[in-house]
Amino acid sequence: MEKFYRQKLTWSECKGKDRAGLQCAQAQVPLDYKRPEGKTITISMLKVPAKSGKPIGSLFVNPGGPGGSGIEKAASLSKSLKPEILDKYDVVGFDPRGVDASTPVKCADAAALNAFFLDADYDLSTAKGRQQQQEAAKKIADGCEKRSGELLPHVGTESAARDMDVLRGLVGDKKLNYLGFSYGTELGGMYADLFPKKVGRMVLDGAVNTQLGNARLLYEGTLSVDESFGRYAKRCVDGGKCPLGTTVKAAKKKMRALFDQAAKKPFPTSNPARPLTRSNLMASVRWAMYRDEAWPGLDQALGKLIEKNDGTELLELSGPQTPNDESNMMESLLAISCADYAKEPDSVYAKYNKKLKERASVFGGYDPWTTKVIQVCRNLKYHPKAGLGAFRAKGSASIVVIGTKHDPATPYRWAKAMHRTLENSVLLTWEGDGHTAYGRSGACIENQVNAYLLTGRVPKDGLVCPVEQKQGQR
Repeated sequence: MEKFYRQKLTWSECKGKDRAGLQCAQAQVPLDYKRPEGKTITISMLKVPAKSGKPIGSLFVNPGGPGGSGIEKAASLSKSLKPEILDKYDVVGFDPRGVDASTPVKCADAAALNAFFLDADYDLSTAKGRQQQQEAAKKIADGCEKRSGELLPHVGTESAARDMDVLRGLVGDKKLNYLGFSYGTELGGMYADLFPKKVGRMVLDGAVNTQLGNARLLYEGTLSVDESFGRYAKRCVDGGKCPLGTTVKAAKKKMRALFDQAAKKPFPTSNPARPLTRSNLMASVRWAMYRDEAWPGLDQALGKLIEKNDGTELLELSGPQTPNDESNMMESLLAISCADYAKEPDSVYAKYNKKLKERASVFGGYDPWTTKVIQVCRNLKYHPKAGLGAFRAKGSASIVVIGTKHDPATPYRWAKAMHRTLENSVLLTWEGDGHTAYGRSGACIENQVNAYLLTGRVPKDGLVCPVEQKQGQR
């Protein structure tokens, strides 16, 4: 293993627009940490050099996903982090194994992924519909095995955390300073569990509860999106010109009716080849819940759909999730999720789907995107014997966990669960809407986190921060 920690990083100016002054490098890591003398894979990195020229260390970042590009996250943070953070830290992003510029997972071209995950609608209430989805999912899974079969068993979070320790060593830091969002909290939590004595200043925002099985995780995530839609509907109705109706109950009923209508006959868009199906309508609404800053745009897009029978703007809202040739986020999300969670029987998913039909008044069950991910996973060959389990990080320095009270993707109770199991952590709570808090919540959270990153001053456990600005002003 020592040879990986002894390799020399060669930093050079990154290529591409908006990358002036940013530095890029690549490192080699073992494909399989149990066989370090075997094959190696590449991890690509981007560094935003400290403005002062005298960094106190590196701040590693991960945006979530799984499958999100840490390189893209670091580049965007170079424009949005507070000047004092950019002054004192080299901000380092890396694409985890399987992702984008590192050795990537490949399953199919963007058009095929798009057609299956976003556009295709299957009537799962019929045997024919279930078989059609199963056959299409198997085709995607077979493509993953054919193109990336050797990589798939080794893209899990434990291996990625071990990569992160190699990178920490290569940048010359004795301890890891880390800012992780959403899935990035899994990666940070795993690192802390594996290397507790090497934890520096670590912030985990939008925590995932890794103690749950995949079916339960997806169930709780779907319930949270459904609850967030209720909060969106209230804000829409309170604004006075909500296209969905004049009460929250009416708005939920109308949204469900639009889903049902799209299933029977997709809505037209400006692209005749891509009408708005139920699948991509649900994906667009789900994605809009992630940032309440986007809710006025959802109002407008739904207005166009209802008043003009035009689904163009809603189709565009699914943009961040749309597979494209520049990113393999869909494929890496699949591969990493499937490598982390044990295979569960169909009956377990069916049980949670039944509960969702009773409790999720708008989504009414696992949404189409979720059922497709489940099916592809089931068709992949590699499955771990157990899930990730709880992270304890016994003996680590204090870790800051942040939970957003009305988070649609990582429910607030998950942050409380991670805080409970990490032996040395504090919990900060933001009472806002949308996914994650740091960078969008205002001074109460930001000042605490920035002071911690800059000085090591640990925030008070249990601090609750209110929403400081009205919707649309962030």
